[in-house]
Amino acid sequence: MTKVAVSEAVMRVADRCVQVMVGQGVTTDTAVEQVFPEIRAFLIYDGPTEVHKWSLAKKIRRGWQKAQGA
Repeated sequence: MTKVAVSEAVMRVADRCVQVMVGQGVTTDTAVEQVFPEIRAFLIYDGPTEVHKWSLAKKIRRGWQKAQGA
């Protein structure tokens, strides 16, 4: 759960930084330009975020079904 939450939050922050800096955020020698590719890789590392979401949803559903007695 932590990997999904953190990776999505970091991506939102990086995306907003690029938006604020307009074209300079990815074309010049800025911190955003240096960090943005690393953040993209972090989203993919240890499996894509979407795969983790599906896995978590299945586990939560199984737990809910057990609690319901089904």
